[in-house]
Amino acid sequence: MTTKKPLYSAENVAQYFCYLASQNFVGDNKEREGVTNLKLQKILYFAQAYYLAKLSKVLFGESIEAWEYGPVVPSIYHQFKSKKSNPIICEKDISNLADTDKKILETIWNNFGGYSASRLVDITHAHTPWINAFASTDKEISHQVMADYYTRLLSK
Repeated sequence: MTTKKPLYSAENVAQYFCYLASQNFVGDNKEREGVTNLKLQKILYFAQAYYLAKLSKVLFGESIEAWEYGPVVPSIYHQFKSKKSNPIICEKDISNLADTDKKILETIWNNFGGYSASRLVDITHAHTPWINAFASTDKEISHQVMADYYTRLLSK
């Protein structure tokens, strides 16, 4: 199925998505837009799903759990929870990702970054991996479940 060894840490991938989000400027003062923790969680989930389904690789090793507002990487949630609903800003790319992976993650960001956090919650709530994990006592969304579901979904 997939290679077992993760390519990166979730923090490394999250840092890159924060950097990508911070390249957008908004408002009259041209402030960096950044990304909220809620939205970041969904983007990380879809990135992991893509790597599992299309590349048969584990992007990051940290678990993803089904929480009330969709999939969450607990370690990243706790790292940024003090931000509440304020954007996370990363002016510099401090990630340590290969250029080929950066290109893939940029594509994922371009596909999902334009959606609001609440829309991404709605999308994940409609997908079987979150639905089944949220209904179970063990809230973890396994790599196998994600790979199976998104392989079928992305092949349509």
